[in-house]
Amino acid sequence: MTLRDAAEARAAKRSGSQNRAREHKIPVSCDDAELAIIDERSREVGLSRASYLRACGTGTPGPRAQRRAPVDAEALGRATAALNRAGNNANQIAHVLNAGGATVTAQECFAALAELRAAAAAIREIVGFRDRS
Repeated sequence: MTLRDAAEARAAKRSGSQNRAREHKIPVSCDDAELAIIDERSREVGLSRASYLRACGTGTPGPRAQRRAPVDAEALGRATAALNRAGNNANQIAHVLNAGGATVTAQECFAALAELRAAAAAIREIVGFRDRS
């Protein structure tokens, strides 16, 4: 069996989407600074790293380019931390109520719920989801 026959046999076993897959991979070496620049620029235009590099080389990211929504990672981290704090507060309230304690007021419960909703809304906004009205 020749190398070409082996490649054709592998291609025959692929599914439809894998038949369209690009066959050639180009390993690219870069330092930390270059990788950071590539990642930043690919995020700015909403493409995966590979689609961005393909667009730089060919002028087009390709017909099935993997697009990703640009996300502010720092803002998402802050919003996630806020959601974690709000969830912790809600968990502490549930623990007190389940233990039979009546020291939690309805106002505290509503405040914790509002905090959870605000944190979740901030995350949805950062990642590009809109609230349903």
